[in-house]
Amino acid sequence: MTERTQQDDTGNGTPDPSKVQTFELIDEVPGVSAGPADGPGTAGPGTAGPDGEGPDGEGPDGDGSAATEPDAESAEPAPREPGRAALALAGARAAVGRNVWRGGSAVRRRLPTTRRGKMLLVGCAVSVVVLAVAAGVLVDARLREQALLATPAGVRDLEAKPTEQWSIDLENPIASTLVEMPGVLAIAGDAKVRGVDPASGEVLWTVDLEENLSCGPSAVLGIGEPSTQEPADPLVCVTSSGEGDEREQSVTVIEADGATKSRELDPAADVVPVAGGGLLHFEIAGGKTERRPVVVDKLGVPHLPKDFVGPDLTVRVEDAATGTERWSDTLAFGAPRPDSCITYDDSGAPVLDVAGALGRDLHGDVLEVQGCGVSGAFRLDGTRLDDPKDTEDPPADGVDTASFLSLPDGAWVGPDTAAADAALANDVVHLSDGGAVNLDGQVLVPWATDGRDPGLVLERVGVRTQARSTSDDDPGALLWSAPQLRATTLLAEVSGTAVVLDEQGAVRAVDLGTGADRWTLAPKTLSFGDMAWAAESSIFGAYTDGDTLLLPVSADPSGEASGLRLLAVDLRDGSVRWELEQETPYTQLISVDGHLAQITQHGVVGLG
Repeated sequence: MTERTQQDDTGNGTPDPSKVQTFELIDEVPGVSAGPADGPGTAGPGTAGPDGEGPDGEGPDGDGSAATEPDAESAEPAPREPGRAALALAGARAAVGRNVWRGGSAVRRRLPTTRRGKMLLVGCAVSVVVLAVAAGVLVDARLREQALLATPAGVRDLEAKPTEQWSIDLENPIASTLVEMPGVLAIAGDAKVRGVDPASGEVLWTVDLEENLSCGPSAVLGIGEPSTQEPADPLVCVTSSGEGDEREQSVTVIEADGATKSRELDPAADVVPVAGGGLLHFEIAGGKTERRPVVVDKLGVPHLPKDFVGPDLTVRVEDAATGTERWSDTLAFGAPRPDSCITYDDSGAPVLDVAGALGRDLHGDVLEVQGCGVSGAFRLDGTRLDDPKDTEDPPADGVDTASFLSLPDGAWVGPDTAAADAALANDVVHLSDGGAVNLDGQVLVPWATDGRDPGLVLERVGVRTQARSTSDDDPGALLWSAPQLRATTLLAEVSGTAVVLDEQGAVRAVDLGTGADRWTLAPKTLSFGDMAWAAESSIFGAYTDGDTLLLPVSADPSGEASGLRLLAVDLRDGSVRWELEQETPYTQLISVDGHLAQITQHGVVGLG
């Protein structure tokens, strides 16, 4: 019996192998089964049989042995005839074989046969490879640009000297603050907040508020510091009006599109805007304490009253829009240092002032609190970083400065309380994956980066600079040590280069991976002259486009004259690409979505 599929009109050589193929299913075949006479795998004329037999039943050597007839008594039973399923499978294999052969033929017919044609084909293949590589390079460059612009110090282009692109006049520019929001420059001042397009200067929205205005989170103004502050999303503004019993205080939350939500606050509340739409509260147990005189000995050293017991301090973060508490922690009063409890009155006399002596340092998402007999460190999600049982946590270097810091990659730094020599300041880098790297000295946090993780941290140990690995393979491994590199400040980690300020007032660049010197910018280039000690307080920040480092520098570190210099340094060789001299002293310079904006004596200008 024969079953047949749809008629196949294609044959060998037909350029359309996509048509339906035909094969036959044979129920009964005496003896050995053979495929179609003209199909692949057949035993037709001129081909070998399934057991190596030659044509016409001859053996492989043509001796006719395969044609010998056995006698009836020695004859073995005929092999079992193949079933229907086996024959169907054989036919399907034959069809697949024909399709493969026809497809290969179709490709071969389309390949060029001339030398010119083959050369063109090779050229096309090379072009495809070049285009693929070029596309990969473009994608990589785009990713690098995105990573750079996502950093607080990233700028789109610093190759040429910038010019003023737009300006907005302010009545009181010196008291105003610039804050980065997602794609929006917020100008807080003149009893209002303006949302401005950083590229064009177009005012997108305006929110009217009170005169006494504090908005954030924002970078601390003054000398330069690490640019770890993320865009304010949303912006939180605290305003106050009146004095004494008539004082009022409120908070307003502003979204990037200008939408607002406000509520009243306790007039006496001590609050600070923080990231994520949070409001940080500091609450002294028993309320605000009064200032009172203290005893001063013959050497002028103040002493706290005998058996003095100060109040506990509660640190609390709430949702600024709703007032809902996110977390809180109470710092218990411990053994106080007199200097942590004292301020000075108008005449210069020391007074016991618990509230006034309270200090807080907010670096990125790490908060450190130091006060009269209290200390603590937290991440803004409420994670306690210091030991709650240790009420005598020493501040860094014995002074009230931050010893807990946030790193650009999500890691954080704290003091090594288990260091062998407690007299030396040793840091521990707590990696984002939960690991830790113990340093021999104190970490150098970069002011500006290109958004890429270098896999290491720099530390100052005594007078030398070292690099420690933070990679998963060898965390803590010493990568290099530079005894002659006496870095005090790490200005930038960009494109494999570390730019530092050394204690001699020079700006030096080294290979980030090896510590090898690349270039040095003499102190006189930055107007420091013989005032190397003033260098660190005369550089107000660092910004980069990946090729150039922009440094806002005081025009006269001695303070005899005002003015500011914007100095653009080529990261490859240390040459000064351009310089922009300004009569205005440093107020604030900020990058928003890669566009520079600056407060001047008259208002805000956009540079580009």
